[in-house]
Amino acid sequence: MKNLLSTTALLIVLSFSGAAFAHTDEKGKENNAYIEQAIAKLPADDAAQFRDTMKQAHEKNMAIYDQIHELHDDLDDIVAAKTFDEDAFRAKSAKLREVYETMRENTDDAFASAVAHLSQDERKTVAAAMAYPHKKHAHKDANKAQ
Repeated sequence: MKNLLSTTALLIVLSFSGAAFAHTDEKGKENNAYIEQAIAKLPADDAAQFRDTMKQAHEKNMAIYDQIHELHDDLDDIVAAKTFDEDAFRAKSAKLREVYETMRENTDDAFASAVAHLSQDERKTVAAAMAYPHKKHAHKDANKAQ
């Protein structure tokens, strides 16, 4: 039972991290605002191309959401079954991780393509915007420890 709970907790963590990556919430909107501010500093053509490239990746990932929901439903059925099938659970969990990894790869590939033609200074601007929310969060965590 303890092993089941640990595995289920791991699945939930993976699910939430993927969902957070795939969907924007209030924090996501705040993080995207920093990136949007950086993109707005790019030449208009570069900014438009950046947005279009990332939008295409998002649309590509949207097609994967049905598969994710189906896998989650399958996992729910496996966990709720009269007899728990650990091997089936592990197999579905592995498939779910693969699907989330595909989404991440789609986004990473699009991002690499979107910044590949930018100058070093422009890439630094985008990188600083991406890092800011993480550094801000780390600062809050450091303050909590004091």
